Amino acid sequence: MSEDFWTVLENEQTLENIRKRPGMYIGALGLSGFENMMIQLLDELLKLPDSPENAQLNIELSENQIILSLTCKKNWRVDQDNEFGITPHLSLQVLLALSEQLGLSIETPKKREIRIYQETALVKSANMASKIDDYRLELAFTPNQAYLGSKQVSYFVLFNRCQQLAMLYSGLAINLSEGSKQKNHLCYEQGLVEYIFQKDHALTRGIRPLVIRTAREDVLIQAVISKNPSASIRDSFVNGHLPIEGGTHMDGFMQGAVDGMNRFLEETNRMKIMTIENFPERFDFVLSIQVKRPRYAGAVKQKIRNPELYKILREAIAEEVFRFLTRYPSWYVS
Repeated sequence: MSEDFWTVLENEQTLENIRKRPGMYIGALGLSGFENMMIQLLDELLKLPDSPENAQLNIELSENQIILSLTCKKNWRVDQDNEFGITPHLSLQVLLALSEQLGLSIETPKKREIRIYQETALVKSANMASKIDDYRLELAFTPNQAYLGSKQVSYFVLFNRCQQLAMLYSGLAINLSEGSKQKNHLCYEQGLVEYIFQKDHALTRGIRPLVIRTAREDVLIQAVISKNPSASIRDSFVNGHLPIEGGTHMDGFMQGAVDGMNRFLEETNRMKIMTIENFPERFDFVLSIQVKRPRYAGAVKQKIRNPELYKILREAIAEEVFRFLTRYPSWYVS
């Protein structure tokens, strides 16, 4: 690991700013902020591997501590932004600033570096030869109760987010445990299709979902649309994060789906009946995009506001939906 990484991580001014105004980074103090911090940490750490689908994430909760490890086979980008502008520095700085104690180990096939911090101050460091061929990040921390409260983060909250991540990155293996109380292994080979099937009304589900994988103007797009008269799922993810209020990407996606379906109906001499209002009533859908520079509204990234995403998603989804319906017209009318 380069010295630049540790220098940035230990920047005193940044750590002081986080401790002075933690709400700007995690949205709130106490348990709510603790949960936000953990979700942000998981989201950003999974941008480290070149192939998160081949990585393994382990999370263990105890009464006063959380232990986490991330292992991958291929090289990762700890020292620099990846192609989508993600750096782990800030999430780790927030963790360091708001922890009573933090132990951090970063290991590559060449060497292992360990740092132990107490109230943001470095108290011990060590470098040694590596004994593995993988890339591994390990951390153990005790939350500072002055910022994060005295309660442990909810297992249920972490389980829900880990399940989402395992479905977003099909093949990613996640092990979540809380001592001997409970343990879950999460790995989903069908990705977003299983995301829909885990949450929908199965009895009214259509035979097969419409699966979209495409790219346009450096935006990677994955989506699943499933026919269901009892539809209730309308979720979207941006670089693995769930902006709960949607945004321009979701608006463009929905309009594109409506455009593609109405074009199909028109060209097959049917009445154009699909609208933004009735589309979510007839179809479950989940959208996942990777974008280089996402711009959010709110400290905890509640809504995407990149104006260009509306046009990109609308055009791409309309094209993919129309192409699918042209090949499989019975999907819509069945």
